[in-house]
Amino acid sequence: MRRTTVTALVVALIAGLVGVALMPRAPRLGTQTSGDRDLAAAARSAAPDPSGHRGLAVALVENGRIRTAGLGDRDPAGRPVEPGTPFEIGSVTKALTGMLLADQVAAGVVHPDDTLGATWPTTTGPARDATLADLASHRAGLPRVALGSPLAWARVLWSNVSGGNPYAGQDVDTIRSATERVSTDDDERGEVHYSNFGPSVLGHALAAKAGLAYPELLHDRLLRPLGMTATSVATRDDDLPVERAHGSRAAGRPLDPWTGAGYAPAGTGAWSTAEDLARLAAATLAGTAPGADAATARFREDGDTRIGYGWFTTRHGDREVVWHNGATSGEPVLRRLRTRHRQSGRGARQHRQGC
Repeated sequence: MRRTTVTALVVALIAGLVGVALMPRAPRLGTQTSGDRDLAAAARSAAPDPSGHRGLAVALVENGRIRTAGLGDRDPAGRPVEPGTPFEIGSVTKALTGMLLADQVAAGVVHPDDTLGATWPTTTGPARDATLADLASHRAGLPRVALGSPLAWARVLWSNVSGGNPYAGQDVDTIRSATERVSTDDDERGEVHYSNFGPSVLGHALAAKAGLAYPELLHDRLLRPLGMTATSVATRDDDLPVERAHGSRAAGRPLDPWTGAGYAPAGTGAWSTAEDLARLAAATLAGTAPGADAATARFREDGDTRIGYGWFTTRHGDREVVWHNGATSGEPVLRRLRTRHRQSGRGARQHRQGC
C-alpha cells in the first residue's frame, strides 16, 4: 500500500511539473526596438509586464508630425516589429468602408438615403429596404453575421476552438445570396446594434455600383490618394503580406490569418502598418482624407457614444474620442490609434470583438 501511494505521488508530481511547464504563459514584450526611440520608450513604459503582446507597432500624430516605432518580435523566428510591419486590422476596415460611403456621396454617385436594393439590384429580401446610412451605422436591424448553412456555423464554432479562419469560403456571392435569407429586426431598426454583415453588404454594394471589386474600390478611392501603399485586403492566402506579423496563442501556437472576400468590407483579410494608419489618422484629423466626413457623429448609440459612417464618437470627461478598433482570432490585432485635435481626441480603441 505504501509503495502504491508513493508511486501515485511521484506520478502526480511529474504530471504537475509537466503541466506547469506546458501551461500557457502571458506573452512578454520583446526587447527589440525600431523607429522613434522616444516613442518606443513611452510605449514600453505604458505597457504592463507581461503585456500580453510579443510585439507592438505604435504611431503618434501630433501637430502634423507623424512618429512611429516598433517593439518586440513579429514572428516565431524573433524578427523585430518595425513601423512598416503589416498587422491584421480587423474591424477598423468598417471605418474605411464608412469613408467609402462618404466619398461616394460627395462624388454624387450615391445618396445616404439610397436603399441597398437601389444600389445593388441583385440583392433580395427585406435587407433591400435598408438605407446605405443605416448599413454604415449598424442601424439596419441586420444580424451580426449571416453564414446560412449549419455547416458554415459549425466551421465558425470549430475555428473558435482551433484558431482557424471562420470566414473561409465566404465570398461576395455568399453575402449577396444571404440577403435572401436574413430578416431585419423591426425592433432594432434605427438603433445601433453592431453587425459584420451590414458593413459587408454596404461595401459590396458600393463596389458593384462602381463596377469594381471591393478591394479595388478601396484602393482607388482611399488608399492610393492617401499614399497607404502598405495597406491591402487579402481575399486569398496567396495575397497575405510576406513580412507580416504572425498571430499566435499565449503558448505560442500559430493561428490562421483571416482571408476571404465576403466579409472583407467588415475586416476579413485587411492588413496595414503603423505608418499607413498614421497617414489615415492625420488626413482624417485634417479633414483632407477622402470621405473624412464619415467620422462626423450622426446617430446616438447611448448616453456617451454616437456613430457616423463606421466611426464611433465617445465622450471621456472633457474630450471626445473618435475611434474604431479591430480584432481577429489571434494576435496581431489593432488595439489603439489615437490623435488629438484641440480638446478632442480622434482615434481608435478596443471595444467590441472585431469582424
